[in-house]
Amino acid sequence: MSIKVRFIRPKLPLLLLVILSSVFTGVSSLQAVEFDEEYLYYRDANVPPFQKSREFFDMPDRKGYFEVTMISDAVGPLTFRIVRVKGDVEATQVQQRSYRVGGHEFQTRFDNISGQDDLIVEVSNSNPVAVAKVSVFVVELPAR
Repeated sequence: MSIKVRFIRPKLPLLLLVILSSVFTGVSSLQAVEFDEEYLYYRDANVPPFQKSREFFDMPDRKGYFEVTMISDAVGPLTFRIVRVKGDVEATQVQQRSYRVGGHEFQTRFDNISGQDDLIVEVSNSNPVAVAKVSVFVVELPAR
């Protein structure tokens, strides 16, 4: 049995949505989630204590507007960073640190109007004892 959830840039973390839906349906285990709107990329990353994870998203000739969302239930602090890559040159676009105890959410836009840029998503885990599990979604937004 799968649960149908519409991905509409929520401020509520996706994991919480899945947990709530399993509570209301009386199912004890987490279920797979189907999206009405397909995401362009999805990755899960495990970031060891005092280390960082860099995920490269190749977007060759993909003009458009995108949204990057990262969620985690890890005990912070976590640092989220979005890097624009043009050729061999990397430029930090956005960086944010989160000190929460679970419920981390980071969301930003990545506009690739020229279609020549690629994306790197970086997560740094500053917790000395726990692995941070982070889910990364990249969604293509409709043209303006």
